Amino acid sequence: MKRRIALCAAVAGAMAVMAPTAGASISPVKVALSPATATAGSTGNLGTDITFSPSSGDSAKDLTLQLPPGLLANAAIDGGACLKATAPVAACQVGSGTVKATVAALGVLPLGPLSLNASFYLIAPANQSQLARLAVVVNDPVSGPTQLGTPAAVTIRPASDPNGVGLNIAFANIPNSFDGQTIDLDEIDGTFNGMRFPDTCPATPAAVTVTADSYADPTPATGRAPLTVTGCGSEPFSPSFAVSVTKDTADDGVSVVTDVTQTADQAPAGSVSLAFPTKVLVPNLNVIGALCGNPASGTCTPVGSAVAQSPLYPAPLTGNAYLTGSLAAPSLTLVFGPPFSLTLAGQVDLTHNATTFNGIPDFPLTDLKVSLVSGPDAVFNATCRPAAGTATATLTSQNGDRTKQAVTPFSISPCVPVNALSSGGTRHKGKSPRVDGASAAGLTTGRPTLVFQVVAGRNAGKLSTVTVTLPRGLRFVRHRSHGRLRMQGVALAGAKLKSAVLQRGHLVITLRRPVDNVIVSLSPRALAESRSLRTQARRHRLKSLKLTVLVTDTRGKRAKIPVTIRSLNLPKKR
Repeated sequence: MKRRIALCAAVAGAMAVMAPTAGASISPVKVALSPATATAGSTGNLGTDITFSPSSGDSAKDLTLQLPPGLLANAAIDGGACLKATAPVAACQVGSGTVKATVAALGVLPLGPLSLNASFYLIAPANQSQLARLAVVVNDPVSGPTQLGTPAAVTIRPASDPNGVGLNIAFANIPNSFDGQTIDLDEIDGTFNGMRFPDTCPATPAAVTVTADSYADPTPATGRAPLTVTGCGSEPFSPSFAVSVTKDTADDGVSVVTDVTQTADQAPAGSVSLAFPTKVLVPNLNVIGALCGNPASGTCTPVGSAVAQSPLYPAPLTGNAYLTGSLAAPSLTLVFGPPFSLTLAGQVDLTHNATTFNGIPDFPLTDLKVSLVSGPDAVFNATCRPAAGTATATLTSQNGDRTKQAVTPFSISPCVPVNALSSGGTRHKGKSPRVDGASAAGLTTGRPTLVFQVVAGRNAGKLSTVTVTLPRGLRFVRHRSHGRLRMQGVALAGAKLKSAVLQRGHLVITLRRPVDNVIVSLSPRALAESRSLRTQARRHRLKSLKLTVLVTDTRGKRAKIPVTIRSLNLPKKR
């Protein structure tokens, strides 16, 4: 009986040591940075020393490290392989340090201070809302390298967060026992490698913030350390701007692709304004009037897409473009999906045909491409009168101290003059039919188009059929509809189509009524492009295409017309 009483007393004493008592806390939480001052846009190591003040056997339970906007880790290390690694690997180590605690119970380890070397590793996210996870591995004096608790979730704060768009590193359920013994966590002193520092230099420095609760007290305790940024004016800032406009063959709608590019060492843009000439591109008020109330509802139809690339992330960031706001104040809103769940709203100025995106997050981008769809739901229409213009991009640096303007000419493709069609048709002076205005587009994207005009000769019969033989590298595509193979993507201007059929690889177009001239448009639905031809176009090794048109008139005469297409509308070399 005496032995049992003694044993119970010993257990009770041990439990009293292990269990936190009322009033236990880890406050105050203190944070120190090394260095505390950094050059804007530079890359370097950052030390973060987090200390707790545990009392009455309490210990930190949940901890979130909130980095200020623009203080970013490189998720593209090892070519992005770390975002697929489910366990720590050497190539994905992003930092090191020490974890210090106080042993609060008898066991293998002695009572008192405990200091363990630690290594930090980037590993794969647990779900699509996470950018990555951070695993902490400590050197256990008993069992060797041991992962400490559950890896922290690395996420991106939305623009609505009071701390602004930036990284959060959140640890949950930090262990309060080690090797079977209760510990009080005193300090996490770590250095993160290869951090990119912010590109803004505010008068009041932004801070690295640590918020933590404890096992005994769910009330969060907060510690902050300011990070001073200098040298914003020394960063290069020379963005480039490119535009391509492609007209739909069946209507006035055009697709518009804008592309803003920068090198990785430049300061990212904080605002971008894009303006187009009102006489060349006309806003489609029917589409602008049908605004999306909430893109997140899933009921809105996108008017385009967006693709961004960053040197700090191994994969392109993709999103959709929506028209939002009100008819009096419409916006072009870009919505990116997880893990970069960001929304950028650009205010549309219908009077000046301009869209301005303000408040772009401090996140380096080497490429931001926005593509607006063509067709009847296009944001812009074009009549090809005129068929060319000049677009202007005005970009302001992230710090707001520099503005650059990039001006680029563009032409609408394919645009074929149709001034003769409204007067009932005009023949040329020659005796035989002729092909005019032949042009191609979309050869670098795998979405080829061809447009040409056939004009009857003087004192000859009217045009009745047009047979097309494609250039090498292009072929016709038939689509299955209601169980039958049919041609699609063939459009005429100046005549009505009776039929379009394939015969031995040639496209035979029969007109409903004979005409003096007709414009033939072949869209990407009618054409397919070989990989070899697309490669030649992308490498600017393609100078022309050879097209053959066979024309039959109402007098039964046939004319075979070889056509050299030199208007290929390839993008300019960079």
